[in-house]
Amino acid sequence: MNRQLNILIVDDEQISLDILKSSLEVFSFVTIVGEASNGADVIKFLQGNKIDLVLLDIEMEDIHGFKLASHIQVAYPDVMIIFITGHVDLALNGYEYQPIDFLVKPVNLLRLEQALTRVRDLAYKDQSKKGTQIGIHTEGGLEIINVNDILYLEKIERKVFIFCKTGEKFKLTDSLQKLEAIFSDYNFFRTHQSFLIPIDKIKSIHADEFKRSYTVQLKDVDEIIPLSRDKHHELKQVLIKNGIKIW
Repeated sequence: MNRQLNILIVDDEQISLDILKSSLEVFSFVTIVGEASNGADVIKFLQGNKIDLVLLDIEMEDIHGFKLASHIQVAYPDVMIIFITGHVDLALNGYEYQPIDFLVKPVNLLRLEQALTRVRDLAYKDQSKKGTQIGIHTEGGLEIINVNDILYLEKIERKVFIFCKTGEKFKLTDSLQKLEAIFSDYNFFRTHQSFLIPIDKIKSIHADEFKRSYTVQLKDVDEIIPLSRDKHHELKQVLIKNGIKIW
């Protein structure tokens, strides 16, 4: 895996910037493309540069790190964030901004390596999925489908259908069991005996009042997807492996 990470480091204390730069030099897959000491410089830099990751100090004089992270989330959704702080208690309030990790000053080199490796894995996965196409046998022949266009697969009676965000619906000739094996390489998960869904399109998971049954809500999908009780824990473990922290 040769994926190089472009990193912007942000801290309003020069000594902290220098220490962080020195630590990052240990990692051959990291390129520090910029540094900033205030919010205005961060915004200006992101407008003109391609960044994979921002290492962001939470406490700065001109703008709070959480507020800046909120802006980055909206304006640059592909940019990942790792918070850096001198106060552990601040981490409890920051997970709504979906950081990859929190690192506490002075930053431990092993913890930094773990966080950067997770970022690299996620960046590589996103890059490899872009433009991915797959050939699927349908009743009409062979269809070439963009994997990112697939919302979910559903078994209806004895046939399996692919539902796409383009509005297209394809009737397949293969069994859902065989398709589960095929789509495992594309990060799909079988939530139920009749459904196969892409992990990265999961929006939420819900339980009924007595936690006897579960459902999954997907992005851009109105239909509620059933989640088998025996699959609930397994799905949470898969989400964690995909870099999603669950508390």
